[in-house]
Amino acid sequence: MDLRKYYNVKAIAQRLQALPPLYSTVVDTFFSRKVNHPFDKVGRSDIIAVGAPTPLIARGAPSLPLGPGAISLDDYEPFETANHQFFTAADMNRMKNLDEMSIQARLAGVDDNLRRVCRATTEGIASTALTGTITWPVALEGGGTEIYTVNFGSPLSYTVASTDKWDAEKVNIRKVFAQLDEIETLIKNSGYGGKVEFWAGKDAYTALLALSEVYGENPKAKLRVEVSKDGISVGGFTLKKMSETYIHPDTGAATYKVPPGKIMAYATDAVHTLFYCALDDLDANLQPMPYFSKPIDTKDPSGVKIVGRSKPFPVPVPKAICWAEVTA
Repeated sequence: MDLRKYYNVKAIAQRLQALPPLYSTVVDTFFSRKVNHPFDKVGRSDIIAVGAPTPLIARGAPSLPLGPGAISLDDYEPFETANHQFFTAADMNRMKNLDEMSIQARLAGVDDNLRRVCRATTEGIASTALTGTITWPVALEGGGTEIYTVNFGSPLSYTVASTDKWDAEKVNIRKVFAQLDEIETLIKNSGYGGKVEFWAGKDAYTALLALSEVYGENPKAKLRVEVSKDGISVGGFTLKKMSETYIHPDTGAATYKVPPGKIMAYATDAVHTLFYCALDDLDANLQPMPYFSKPIDTKDPSGVKIVGRSKPFPVPVPKAICWAEVTA
């Protein structure tokens, strides 16, 4: 049974359209701008000062270049994520007795599994990118891994004194409000922040909840503090709990997207970009796409590998993000 007729670009696209859309928190919150990049590498000129304002030009004057000038196209080299599901010869024997609709359903299930692995990998890489640096293991042909690192620059940072941390003895909700206000100012002074939102790690959120409950018992309280399903609002600043984790592929450990004792503020008007780069695959026509799959025959053991691949490259805007350690 030859599966290749089910694995051209058009056939794969039709199967994917019938599957439910995928959602993951970091990718869909930050990297709403998704670009199918026509090259296998990403140049600095593609990512420098994304969305930054520029001066006007006088009538008849030449246009202004984006970025610092001519920079090579291949400054950043993203790596692919590629995984496979194996069909044994016995699996193929059973499949050849299925009707067309059942074959398509079986292959759709395989594509669904593989695309979810690609998306989970993209989510993990994107989570590390929020620190300003992508760090992710790369599998080596001979076994083992090495760390792939891309540094986009340091995000903003706000330091909270030990006596003002949210689990400190004498801290209060008004001090928290002042800290949030200063963090917002840091982001806005970087040229972003039409709206600033906050994620709080689980310990930070718990400490803020305790402060909110104490403040709520004060009959003279004037600062508006509310706790709802959307988070904790302190004088108009809403902090959402972010206790999600991803599984680190090298260690197998659950890794927090926002560390428990930290908060992360971010400007919603910053243009973080997720590039899907051109795949190094002739069957994919060397085209960029979020997901592509193909069958590969194997002799020992006899069967077919269905390989799903993607080449994601999340690019954050570091100066639109601010981190703070708020618990001891």
